Amino acid sequence: MKKIFFLSLLIALAISGAHAQITPVNKTKVKPPVQQVPSKIITPVPDEPKTTPPPPAPPVNKENAGTQNAPVYALTSARVRIRTGNDNKEFPSKVYSTLMAKATPANWRNYIQINLGNEMKINSDTEFGLGLEGAPIPLTTFQSAGLKLNIQYTPNFFADAWKIESITLILEFKDADGNLHPTLGNKTIVFNNAYGFLNSEYRNIDCFADGSFVPMTSVIRK
Repeated sequence: MKKIFFLSLLIALAISGAHAQITPVNKTKVKPPVQQVPSKIITPVPDEPKTTPPPPAPPVNKENAGTQNAPVYALTSARVRIRTGNDNKEFPSKVYSTLMAKATPANWRNYIQINLGNEMKINSDTEFGLGLEGAPIPLTTFQSAGLKLNIQYTPNFFADAWKIESITLILEFKDADGNLHPTLGNKTIVFNNAYGFLNSEYRNIDCFADGSFVPMTSVIRK
């Protein structure tokens, strides 16, 4: 009887062990709880206000830089001195004189003298001014092309003649405030080659100077 009991017990244990071996093991790992990280609050940055860029600076003209406020000089006074030789100009024979810039010959009346009826004695100097009948001509106009001085003789008697030995031109350049030009405020041009006879046929003598006021040629013509 005991043998039967022990045998039954062994069978029961064997069955129990086999059942334990076939029981599946749940190998699923338990995940740890996820830690929640607090999110950062990002404050939006406002956009910078849009500004219109300033316009580019105008190009600088180096040639004109510093000259915009430079004074403008013009011929404000002109005087003529004539040296008479050994044949005088009789009274009341007439002498007319005009001065012009060669660049603007139409402005010949700007500087003019028409009231010279007096006698000009032999071997003497006679000086007179040119009246300003038009606007003063700018210095730059003379400098661009030079000038021309004309002396015209109208004898009272057809046989009269007048001997000229030399002609001098005295110029004065000032700005609008009456200030003399620093180097050309008073400019004297001596036309030593202006000599010869004026008479009823050859009545004119033209004296030319360049843009630097250097005397050039003098021509006697009809």
